[in-house]
Amino acid sequence: MSIRRLQLASLPMVLTIAALLGAQEPAKAKPLPTVQQVMDRYVTALGGHDAIFKHKSMTVHGKFEVKGLSLDRVAYYKDGKMLYQITLPNGDHYQEGFDGTVAWKASPGEGSSISQGDEVKATQRDADMYYPGRVLDYFSSMEVVDVVDFEGHTCYHLKGVNKWGKVNEHFYDTTTGLLVGYRFNSAWRGGAGDESEVFSDYKDFGGWLMPAKATGKSADATQVQTVTSVTFDDVDDSVFALPQSVRVLLKAKS
Repeated sequence: MSIRRLQLASLPMVLTIAALLGAQEPAKAKPLPTVQQVMDRYVTALGGHDAIFKHKSMTVHGKFEVKGLSLDRVAYYKDGKMLYQITLPNGDHYQEGFDGTVAWKASPGEGSSISQGDEVKATQRDADMYYPGRVLDYFSSMEVVDVVDFEGHTCYHLKGVNKWGKVNEHFYDTTTGLLVGYRFNSAWRGGAGDESEVFSDYKDFGGWLMPAKATGKSADATQVQTVTSVTFDDVDDSVFALPQSVRVLLKAKS
């Protein structure tokens, strides 16, 4: 066989080896989406902007479970105001509220208190029933860091600093677009330190997909909040009136 024929005969082998080497090269990672793309996808997954902003008020009924107890809870939202109430085993109520200016707590065992500083800003955010539709309004910075596993979901990992200077991490499912959870440090507001909140069991309430289960995990305890019903446009302004005990505290401070 001539040298020329040997060269031609070896060409298919060279091409095959080159193809195999190419196949062994790692696939290029897909570029991460922008923060706005993640948020837009999240809003769409929930039902869209119109579904979130359609109503003027909201009442959420459900359960609060902690340390073997299962307690009734209800939360009212309207015009940036909130009242959150848990019924204790003896029939008394633990309450947290925000009337648009004053953030407060009232406990049968510990009395009432008025929040100060950054805690007021955090409560104002919690009182915003439209928060899922405008998450970024509460952050001074936010970036998509990477793709990670969080609570069994493949998630876009977002890390942000809110407008009162606290780091908050968000995790959005790469397939569904839904929020899987948060990770944060709560020590600044009297919490246990590093905590996470996991959202699951999304259900349709009036065209708005909401997590019917929220599991809070900390060094102190695991708390589970479930939603049994959501109704809209049924909250009277009187619901947010400050309790007498809170008015007394405000008067004493003035």
